[in-house]
Amino acid sequence: MPWPEHIALQFELVNQFTTEENDYYGPFNSLLTDLFPTSEYYQVAPQFKRVKGSMDFSVIFLVTRRKVPVFFIELKTYVACDTASTRIQADDQMRDRFLDFRMGSIPIPTLYGLSAFGTRICVYEFNVESDILTPERISRHKKMFTDAAPKEWWNLDILEPQGEARLKEIVGQIKAMAANLTAHCESFLSFP
Repeated sequence: MPWPEHIALQFELVNQFTTEENDYYGPFNSLLTDLFPTSEYYQVAPQFKRVKGSMDFSVIFLVTRRKVPVFFIELKTYVACDTASTRIQADDQMRDRFLDFRMGSIPIPTLYGLSAFGTRICVYEFNVESDILTPERISRHKKMFTDAAPKEWWNLDILEPQGEARLKEIVGQIKAMAANLTAHCESFLSFP
């Protein structure tokens, strides 16, 4: 089932060749709030992080349920995907985010994160029990150039049926895990 018109239109109004990441903030915030409604006790909040070795900031949208992180998306522009160094930087930033989450307690079996270049996404999946993050990191060769974050990783577009279906599948899995988490925590919470 396609995205609601009010969501799809917000993405359609963004110039695909924009160099401003913030052009995507509104559409993604609307999409995430639609997928994770506040009536189900989810909260979508932008988080600003300084990029290592730079004056730049990156923005991730963090989705929590009752203050428990359950999902996040890090955004870049669509055109930035064409640059190998930017893809590698995006991959490194995603891995740093997972490492930060891993250093705390992750009370759900799988933590998902999306790296988005415009509407094209790469799905990152961290299995808490096995301590495995996919996609697997590609090591850089000492002497040869290595594409450590191939463009093919961002092969799904959330505005196309396959990408939309994958995102909705992930959201369904997250909600199932969050429901189990809530059932476990219900006795400790005095509010809904």
